[in-house]
Amino acid sequence: MTSAVYLEQYLDNLETLPAELKRNFTLMRDLDSRALMLSKNIDSLSDNYLKTMKTLSHDTKKEQLSKVQNMFSKAREYCDDKVQLAIQTYELVDKHIRGLDAE
Repeated sequence: MTSAVYLEQYLDNLETLPAELKRNFTLMRDLDSRALMLSKNIDSLSDNYLKTMKTLSHDTKKEQLSKVQNMFSKAREYCDDKVQLAIQTYELVDKHIRGLDAE
């Protein structure tokens, strides 16, 4: 394979990399923001619950605890998605690096 053909193929393969990286990092930032917002809401709801728990009915306590648990689950889901996206991003870059090393 001539070096001109190799260079053209390499540049074609690399062309989409910056867009994919930008997309993945933007998604990770969005997931991080969502998790942070949920964390703040969890803190607020938990503080409110602890301050008022002696005056709350049993059903209201269960309802608020369930809300907090659901929010924790959603935050964990965001974090898990972020980890998976980071792994995909790493593998994408690693694939291009291995391609360079092989050539």
